[in-house]
Amino acid sequence: MKFLYLLRRPPYSGSLAAEAIDSILVAGVFDQQVCVLFKDDGVLQLLKNQQGQLLGHRSVNRMLSVLPEYDIDELFVCARSLEVRNLSSDQLALPVQIVNEAEQQMLIAAANVVMND
Repeated sequence: MKFLYLLRRPPYSGSLAAEAIDSILVAGVFDQQVCVLFKDDGVLQLLKNQQGQLLGHRSVNRMLSVLPEYDIDELFVCARSLEVRNLSSDQLALPVQIVNEAEQQMLIAAANVVMND
């Protein structure tokens, strides 16, 4: 079973981003094939040096940093979302593959389950 998690929310606008990452980690624990696509404001979850604790939240950066330990290494980011926010891959805390719209559609089509935050 292949899961695609589509993360679209900013990191600290509530608990949804952290809850989505928790869900990703649970899927990883149960040896599911998991890939993650960061899109829209979800790309902000990838920015380096976040300090969520200053806002009273768990650090999304720290949570994402453990994904490889759960064998979750298929990480993708929407090229257009980065462009609109004037971000580049060197500003991101994790290695990700930048994908265009057509590639995103292929990721979605290849997944058995798409989880959309």
